[in-house]
Amino acid sequence: MTPQVRHFLDNWHQAVRERDAVRLSSIIAEGCELHSPVVWKPSADKHYLLHILMGVITVVEGFDYRQEWVDGNELMLEFTGSVEGKGLVGIDKITLNDAGQMIRIEVLIRPMNTLMEFAGKMREHALRYKPEAANG
Repeated sequence: MTPQVRHFLDNWHQAVRERDAVRLSSIIAEGCELHSPVVWKPSADKHYLLHILMGVITVVEGFDYRQEWVDGNELMLEFTGSVEGKGLVGIDKITLNDAGQMIRIEVLIRPMNTLMEFAGKMREHALRYKPEAANG
């Protein structure tokens, strides 16, 4: 594992644990693509991505990473938690650039009933996004 990947992972896990949007922002490249299980079209807006990531770690109760795989600049982080008492398992598939910043994240979640509950809550959260607040 390269020092850049180790630095990313250390910061990612600390930011998620502490719900630290500033730390997350520091390891996400401008134009990072978000591929979400609840929308068809990917987003490349960093401020929106931060809003969504902060929502996920709030909406998913007991959010915790339990395993990770690293292959060069490609990472897979398996997470668990629950939404409204329904358990879930998911994977964050992350691509880093050579500087160790995230340039792409694809999120996969199962089972379907929890995904549907998650999607409803994340839709509510996503609709609260205000670009002027994120940029100011």
